Amino acid sequence: MNTFRKSLIAVLGAVATVLVLSAPANAAPIDKKPTNAEMVQIAEQTGRVWDEQKQELVERWDCNTGDVCFYSGPAGTGDMCHWSGNDDDWQRGSVTCSWSARTTVKSVKNNGTSTAYNGVRYYDQVGQDRDDSVGCIPRGGRGTLRNERFLKSHKWETGACG
Repeated sequence: MNTFRKSLIAVLGAVATVLVLSAPANAAPIDKKPTNAEMVQIAEQTGRVWDEQKQELVERWDCNTGDVCFYSGPAGTGDMCHWSGNDDDWQRGSVTCSWSARTTVKSVKNNGTSTAYNGVRYYDQVGQDRDDSVGCIPRGGRGTLRNERFLKSHKWETGACG
């Protein structure tokens, strides 16, 4: 019986060694978190949107009540950044939009509710106190931009929008 046990232990040890050595060396850990770029790809493949700030997938054109949302894809798709207030520098402001430095904005939705503002002006330059906005989206409006741009700032507009 002692010889049988020794043989069994030797066989089990050999099987364990073979299993360990045959595991793929490049196998990804199970708990690996996808990158933002990978999540944008998933969003595009599923017709959804990657909300970079919330770190979650949402439906296209999804935009928090009271916010303005900018999207990297047409018709409210791709990657999204959103704000409830003004931001004069999307890369260094209180809310950052990292993808906007390397990807053009293709669509925008104004889900603002305050009647104090008629729309949101957006700029391809840093700063808000300027007269050279590249567009303005009225309160309740949404759409795909005719001219894609690298946008850098925006402000809520109390005057005419359009």
